[in-house]
Amino acid sequence: MKIKKALSVIIAAAMATSCLGFAACTPRDEVLKIYNWGDYINEDLIGVFEDWYKTETGKNITVQYDTFDTNETMLMRIETQKADYDLVCPSEYVAERMINSKLAKKLNKDIFDIDMDTAFYEGLADTIKPFDAHNEYFVPYEWGTFGIMYDTDHITPGSDECKSWSALWSRDWEKNTGKRRVLMKDSVRDAYSVALLYQNRDALYAASEGFTNYHTEEYQSLLTSFYSNVTAKSIEAAQKTLVAQKPAVYKYEVDNGKEDMLAGTTDAWLAFLWSCDVLLVMIDGGGDHFYYEVPEEGSNVWLDGWIIPKYAKNEKAANYFLKFINTHEYAKKNFEYLGATLPLRSVMDEVREEIEAETTTGETDWKEFFDSFDPDYRNEFKAMLIDTLFPPAEVLARCGVMRDCGLKKSVDLASMWIDVKTY
Repeated sequence: MKIKKALSVIIAAAMATSCLGFAACTPRDEVLKIYNWGDYINEDLIGVFEDWYKTETGKNITVQYDTFDTNETMLMRIETQKADYDLVCPSEYVAERMINSKLAKKLNKDIFDIDMDTAFYEGLADTIKPFDAHNEYFVPYEWGTFGIMYDTDHITPGSDECKSWSALWSRDWEKNTGKRRVLMKDSVRDAYSVALLYQNRDALYAASEGFTNYHTEEYQSLLTSFYSNVTAKSIEAAQKTLVAQKPAVYKYEVDNGKEDMLAGTTDAWLAFLWSCDVLLVMIDGGGDHFYYEVPEEGSNVWLDGWIIPKYAKNEKAANYFLKFINTHEYAKKNFEYLGATLPLRSVMDEVREEIEAETTTGETDWKEFFDSFDPDYRNEFKAMLIDTLFPPAEVLARCGVMRDCGLKKSVDLASMWIDVKTY
């Protein structure tokens, strides 16, 4: 977790550029083309995989590694341009779309022979069942929650003000300054969902008996509707709510907001972030002045994973890569770089033991890490970090899973989001 990730992005870009030229004169069955989110793998593992593949198969392989910044960008490349990639890493709702649209190829269980029901984090396989009932197409890679990260130099840790999504709409942060303080994720489905959670907070409060019982049928039905039942009415309602938020928004961002907050190069005090970004700031960046909340109204369990696209030309290498990246040794090295929640249960159980006992994970000495914090804040931060990395049952109970809403509604949502940002 000590690797400088900004440098790795440059390395990835250079790797992608050089491999493009190399791939043109290399037999296609000796090239594995991966299309992944930026900054989403330990780059050292690319070379390790190439050597491992040679040992496993006796064949040469070179990885061409390209990156994207949104699900929609990746899907357009596959769906409309028929891009030749062997592995892509969509989020759950796009994976569902690819499977239902027959844009995904089945896994080769003779190569990728991991039983996801037993090897992966408890309950994770059940999250996949609605769109991949028999674990035939989708392999989880990273997962977590989304919520609010805020700067404790300006907002008190554990503050009641940030336990609700209303914090992202509040203009109280600009008192006496005139400055907007909120970073909003430039991601249409996430923004839409959060707008509905905020807009319906009174109904969610009543359905959950004052945010004390998230297991009621009424609450679960209402929460699920925000992630699966996209209608013209709900899009219109979300648009109005998101437009009303604009006076509080410092900017819409995809990936650099967390770095801006960490570096102190933004006036924003709080941001809507995925938990993986939060962990990156807190663990790898040394962000000891940040705190993370999953708001009480409810939230989302996001899940990114691997799909072999319809137009893949090297399924064999793709399946071997999935086996490799889910082998304990290499998954652990990947965690040590990413610092995010991975699906492999054996790795995450080991990591949790190391954090709680304050021993060492890779290059990170957890005791030294926690000892660097203010003594009055140390234990509170440690507990918050563990809950972010390993979402407890009471948090997961108020988290829905995003579902594919179909092509027409996806277009309508995209149009709505453009209108919001240009209003």
